[in-house]
Amino acid sequence: MSEAKADPLFRKSIVFCAWSGLAAIVLFIIGGVFLGGMLPPLLHANDSPAEFVRKVSEHLFEIRVGSVFLMLSFALFGPFGAGIAALTRRAETSPAFSYVQLVFTACGTMVALLVAFTWALMVFRPDEYDPTLVQMFADFAYFLAVFSVPCFGGWCVVIALPILLAEEGKAPFPRWVAYVNLWAVLLFAPGQMVLFFKDGPFSWHGIVALWIPFVAFFLWILIMCAVMLKAVKPGAQVRPA
Repeated sequence: MSEAKADPLFRKSIVFCAWSGLAAIVLFIIGGVFLGGMLPPLLHANDSPAEFVRKVSEHLFEIRVGSVFLMLSFALFGPFGAGIAALTRRAETSPAFSYVQLVFTACGTMVALLVAFTWALMVFRPDEYDPTLVQMFADFAYFLAVFSVPCFGGWCVVIALPILLAEEGKAPFPRWVAYVNLWAVLLFAPGQMVLFFKDGPFSWHGIVALWIPFVAFFLWILIMCAVMLKAVKPGAQVRPA
């Protein structure tokens, strides 16, 4: 199939999707880092229930506002993933990989939105909830964020596969992008360890199980946004759908 320049509407839609991913990073930094206390973690997996309530009660307003920004951030995963799938579809003779990407996009977006929802619910009325319930909300939010490796890792795999399996010159992205996605899967993997540890580097507040997957995830978004923008820059060639 011959190549053609991207039509203006297609280019604009991909640019919108790429900037959605970049906006998601900015909104997460505001909501999750500066306000929400998610990263670095205000709460620790080995804190007592009473300590959870104390910390949350001391930062109620900041966490509530941060939760709004988190919800906005995670909602933008939808257009970000749709843009990647659209570029993949343009390079496919069969739409299988792009369709599976959309499934993982929907799954990942829903999981992420539940993180923000749970974080907000935790600070709705912590003085009335049983302290163990406040603790469970925090556990649930972090488990959603870092234990859901098959969801986000699977997303990366089905981005990598159509690149690696494509005929020469017909891949949706450069080959190195596939290896970035496969490395991302490996860096997300330590999140599975939170099931077994309540303290130390493999707990949900630890450097290995929390920081490495989170940093890798947002670096992955940044890289994918950059290659999406490059794919539709003026003069770029794409295969027609």
